[in-house]
Amino acid sequence: MTSIVLERTLQLDAGPHRSTLGRLDNLIATFPDTAEAARRAEVLTNLLAVVARGGPEDYARTAELVRRHGHRAVAALQSEFDGHFSVGANLPFTTSALVKLSRAGQIDHLLRRAGHSPAEAEEIATVCGRTAFWLLMQGIDDADCAPVPRTVERFRGLLEQHGAGAWRQVLANVAANPWSPDASRLHALAVEAGLPAPAEAIAACAEVYRKRHEEADRLEVAMEIRRLVAISGCSQRQFARYVGTSAPRLSTYVNGAVTPSAAMMLRITRYAHELAKRAQAADAGTPVPEVPWAQLRASA
Repeated sequence: MTSIVLERTLQLDAGPHRSTLGRLDNLIATFPDTAEAARRAEVLTNLLAVVARGGPEDYARTAELVRRHGHRAVAALQSEFDGHFSVGANLPFTTSALVKLSRAGQIDHLLRRAGHSPAEAEEIATVCGRTAFWLLMQGIDDADCAPVPRTVERFRGLLEQHGAGAWRQVLANVAANPWSPDASRLHALAVEAGLPAPAEAIAACAEVYRKRHEEADRLEVAMEIRRLVAISGCSQRQFARYVGTSAPRLSTYVNGAVTPSAAMMLRITRYAHELAKRAQAADAGTPVPEVPWAQLRASA
């Protein structure tokens, strides 16, 4: 383990978190002497520093770690903290880190007072806010959906009286269907409550999961086209001629680089099944049926 990590850990004036500091030091001492373990120790130490002290150097350190390792990698390591110490389902350290890292305005002000330039302070505050978002996103895919608040009062109660685990369960509704009314309802409640950071997090969550769902749908369409070409008994080049496109264009459909139009997808499906009938008849040694091309083209 690198000495700089231990030095920063031991110098942390943890106050009420002193016992956690001692447990963290003991945990770090068990890590192997590898680059991955050193990265884990740095991230966990920094999270405790943000929660316990929240000084300008702690936020600057968070931004430095993100620049070196990326938002998602840092957030994934941060999310381990509560699990190491079994402190309960409310995830108090994660919750506290989320709250502190998302306060971009306060972080910006704190950094400027500490001597950072306005540009540096704004950049670090932005990075910290983005880190809070990705920390909040950890585990949402595995979280059970909880009822979505229906009023501003209940939305505020969720934020003020519960922790990261409960927040993730509500956002799990957005992850499951980012186009559903739940996403817009949650965002509207955050805006009505005058809470810009949660509003931004909800909007960003919906955007992330829309892209993920669209990517999954695109890959599923590509897989179906590969299946249809296979059952047709044709090569990709031959099949492209039947459906009225070029072989390179069909290749983009097959590998998922491009999603065909609805009309082209219907044509691919219809022609594939008709060609499959011909291939099956040929294999069975029975008369090969004529393909009703005119009818298929009319229906396409």
